[in-house]
This record gives sequence, C-alpha cells and structure tokens, in this order.
Amino acid sequence: MELNEQIEWNADLLCNFSEFFFGFKPYEYQKRFLNACLTSNRVAGKFPRQSGKSRIVAIYSLFKAITKPTSIVIVAPTQSQSSELYKKIRDMAIENAVISPQLKKCTATEMVLDNGSRILSLPCGPEGKTIRGYTADIAIIEEAGFMDDEIVNSVVIPMIASKKKDGQVIKIGTPWTRNHFFRSCFVDKNYNVISISYPEVVSAGQYTQEFIDEQRTQMLDIEFKTEYEAEFIDDMYAFFPLAVLENCKLNYSLIQTI
Repeated sequence: MELNEQIEWNADLLCNFSEFFFGFKPYEYQKRFLNACLTSNRVAGKFPRQSGKSRIVAIYSLFKAITKPTSIVIVAPTQSQSSELYKKIRDMAIENAVISPQLKKCTATEMVLDNGSRILSLPCGPEGKTIRGYTADIAIIEEAGFMDDEIVNSVVIPMIASKKKDGQVIKIGTPWTRNHFFRSCFVDKNYNVISISYPEVVSAGQYTQEFIDEQRTQMLDIEFKTEYEAEFIDDMYAFFPLAVLENCKLNYSLIQTI
C-alpha cells in the first residue's frame, strides 16, 4: 500500500488515520505524543501505567511502516517487555483487513511488509551484546527508565547512526531512576518531552477516579508518584539514595539452558 507522500501529515490527520484503520480515536494526550513523533527525531514519553501507551505507539509504528519502507526496532530490558509492545502492533496488523494482506512475514518477534518495512522486537539483556549490529530508521526504547545508560548509548542509539538526520529515537515508559531517560526528559534539549499524569488519563476515561483513589490508599506515596504521576524518584523519597542502589547492580551473562 502506498499513501500519497505529498500529504503533509499532522496529528489531526494521523488521528483520522487511526479512526479509519483501527476504529480508535486517540485521546488528547495521545494526540500530543503523536504530534511529537511526527515533528521530532528525539521523543521522550513519560506515561502512567495502563494509560494507552502501547496502543498509540503501535498506531504510529504501523503508520510509518505502511506509508513507506521503514525499519523499526523495539528494544526493552527483557524479551517479554519488548514482545508486549510488539504483540500489540502485530495483533492490530493481523486484524486489519487492509494491512493483513501486506504481511510478507509475521512471527512472534518480527514483521515484514510487502513494501520492505520491518518491525523487530529485541531484548537488550544485561549487556546488550545480542542486539549489536542492527540498523533502524526508528529505535523505540520500551521501559526506558529501566535500561542501562551504557546499553542505550553504545548499542541502541548507534542503530540509527547511518540514517544521519532522519533516524528517530523514541523513549517511552514509566520513570524510575535518574538515568538516560531522566536526562532526555530534563537535560537534553534535543528531546521533545511528552509528560502525562493520571488526571489527564482520568479525564479521557481510561481510568476512573475511583480506581485512582483506591490505588492511592493501597500504594506507598513513592509508588503512586512513579506509577500514576509519572514522576522520577528523588533521593528525598527513598530510604536508600539512588546512587547506592545503582552501585549495587551487577551485570552478568545469561545462563544458557538446554
């Protein structure tokens, strides 16, 4: 399938695309995220849990894949985390009467379209050794708050090195420590940052206020701020300083099982 490349795509048109192809009208905060992806090559999205992050990333990924040949690599700390997002993309493609016939290859971790587009799901592991050498037009870092700086900087970002100014990096997830994700949100001015908190999600109808009130009573304050207000943890909220916790982490080789 080829869509007119002369179309100047914007968030409104992409929302119309979503409604037409998938029967879903993005919420306003999802629309902001789509606009960031359309206008910036560096995007950081801070999402609360279960706020529709996977769906909107899936819509953007499929839009890019069917409009022109695009290589998209999804990387997360574990294969299960990477596959969770990829599965959303795959299911939407398979269930769509227009996109499904274009699927040349569709496995549990890789999708290839007739136009040459490719969407691949990978785990970075403890050191990132298994994902070296891949090239991408778009690198999506899922659960960015839990991925080591060294892996992101030395393995993931180089995937787009040959794309010059056209390579795109999208970091998404719920905040955790002050790692590369934190710096992308608050220090690196190259990133277009979309920060979403629970009031917007409640207003959109994705959460109910009753659910939020329940979670507030059942979770520690630090947990609620992280999971639903999408705030990075600060030392003032932690029993152990984050620097101490970071120094306690150990990278080790995966054990091969028979």
